[in-house]
Amino acid sequence: MVDFSFAERAHPFLLTVSLLGGGGFLHVQLDATGMKMLEAALEFGANASINLGVASGGVHIMAGIYFSMQIDAGKTRATLQGYLRMGGELSILGIISMSLEFVLSFTYSAGKATGRATLTVAVKVLFFSKSVEISVEKQFGGSEGDPTFAHLITSPGVWNSYASAYA
Repeated sequence: MVDFSFAERAHPFLLTVSLLGGGGFLHVQLDATGMKMLEAALEFGANASINLGVASGGVHIMAGIYFSMQIDAGKTRATLQGYLRMGGELSILGIISMSLEFVLSFTYSAGKATGRATLTVAVKVLFFSKSVEISVEKQFGGSEGDPTFAHLITSPGVWNSYASAYA
């Protein structure tokens, strides 16, 4: 098996001009039968920071897209994800610091679309730190195991009851 990559997911390439910037990575995995995996991500946004001596902080907003395609035993599985990430951090005299991160993502994989929103708040005072994360997820679409409309209408009586609800 052979791996080719330009940067990595954990260590993406970065490109910044003034307060605009972005990054990403590309990874391809090959074996004797052909391609086993392809994944790529690109991200773009803005990042600004300020240092006033006693206090420093920054804000960022980034949008990105991620694509993955894996081939296993002749079966191809693809994932497409888009996301918006924004947040900020503030540190006062290195004694008190806080950060806020909001991530909104949309993933399409195996015929299902999933949306997820996550808010993470972290506070640190001297040696004490606390982090709280709140997530909400919604899934759209179905799978082969989900019942169809025809499976739900099992008799003429059920259909009449259904139809009269909208009459």
